[in-house]
Amino acid sequence: MKGLQTDIALAGRRFHAWWEGYAFDGPAERNRLARAHGLSASGASATYRPEDEIAQCIWGAGRLEPGGPVWTMRFARELGVSLRARVVVLGAGAGAGGPLRDLKTATRWKVSGFSRYLGTARGVDLKSYEQVMSRINKAAADGGISLFELHRDPDPRAFAAFAAELIAPGAPMIFVDFTVARKGRGLKSCFASPWGGSPKPANDVTALLNEAGFRVVDTSDETRAFLPLIAQGWASWRTAYEEARTIKNVAERVAHLQVLSQYAHLWAERLDALKAGQLQVTRFQTRRNG
Repeated sequence: MKGLQTDIALAGRRFHAWWEGYAFDGPAERNRLARAHGLSASGASATYRPEDEIAQCIWGAGRLEPGGPVWTMRFARELGVSLRARVVVLGAGAGAGGPLRDLKTATRWKVSGFSRYLGTARGVDLKSYEQVMSRINKAAADGGISLFELHRDPDPRAFAAFAAELIAPGAPMIFVDFTVARKGRGLKSCFASPWGGSPKPANDVTALLNEAGFRVVDTSDETRAFLPLIAQGWASWRTAYEEARTIKNVAERVAHLQVLSQYAHLWAERLDALKAGQLQVTRFQTRRNG
C-alpha cells in the first residue's frame, strides 16, 4: 500500500511542478517521499542510514560525493573504449545510482555498478559489493571507473585487486580518489566516522595499484575541477535542514540533524584542506596487466 501511496504522491508533485513551471526531479522527489514513509528509494523497508540520506540531500539523488553528469563524463571520455563497451563503475552512488544514470543517459555502454550503500536502483544495474563477492563475473568488463572508493577501504590493495578481477587483461580503468600531500598526514578531521577513510599520498596509491595488477599510465590533479562541485552543493544545505525538520519520528529527526551538523563540519574541513593543498582529488589512469 505504501508503494501505491508513494506513486500517487509522486504524481501529485509532478503535476505541481508542471503547474508552477519548474523542473521536476523524479529521483530526488522519490527519495524525499521514501524518507517520509520510512522506505528505501526502491520502496522496500530499509535500515535508517542518516549519513547516506544526508549525502544525497546535499549532492543529489544517487550521489555520496559532489558530482554530476559533467564530472562523470569527464572520466568516461578518457577511458577510450568502444561505443558499445561493457563498463563497470565502483562507487556507483547510492539509491538511484547517480553515476550509472549519467553513463546510461550519455553513452551506449552496457554499464553496471557496485556501491557500499545497500539500496536498490530502478532502471540501472547497481549492486552492493556483498551481493556479488561469491559470484563475481571475472574479466567481463571492457573498462572501469572507480569513484572515491580506495580511501574508504581498510585494505585498498585488496580492493584494487578486486577491481582488477572485473575487467579484461589490457582493459583501461580510471581511479578517482582523495590523496594527501605528504606521507603521514592523515587529516582525520576530514574523514571522521561515519564517513571514515584514510587517503594516501599519490605515489603510494600508484604503488598499490601496480601491485594489484594495474599499470598506472598517467595521473592528474583534478582538485580545481572538483572544488566548484562542492560550492554547488552548499546551496542544498538549507534544503537538507528543512527536510530534516519534517521527519516525523523524533529520535530519527534528532539523529538526522546531529549527523547533518557533523557532515557540514566535515566538508568545511575538507574544503579548507583542498584549498590549502593538503588534500587533493587525483585521477589515476591505468590498464590491467596481461
